[in-house]
Amino acid sequence: MKSRTLLNSFKFAWQGFMWAFKNQRNLRIHTFIGIGVILAGLILKLTPLKIAVLLLTIMFVIVCEIINTALELSFDFANGTKFNPSIKVVKDIVAAGVLFASLNAIVVGIIIFYPYVFK
Repeated sequence: MKSRTLLNSFKFAWQGFMWAFKNQRNLRIHTFIGIGVILAGLILKLTPLKIAVLLLTIMFVIVCEIINTALELSFDFANGTKFNPSIKVVKDIVAAGVLFASLNAIVVGIIIFYPYVFK
């Protein structure tokens, strides 16, 4: 097995993100909303701490979506085209993780932006 350099590790990780970004609609949605939220925070001149909280929250959603994608692809690869109710349950549970991360992001966004929007 060929040893990888640190640069290659970053390259492969970026390729994985780009594949998921191109092929997963929800990842694109989360990414664009995240960019919009950060831009809004910069326009409203949020404190660095609030921007950091937003970034952590957004990245948590994106990481959950990437993990969801990787697990779904793994299950599909392992199971082939056959329907398996147990795999469906596992996929639904992983998707629930993304749902709760997204709901958390909405709540954090409301808490942070509320004073700026409704002065």
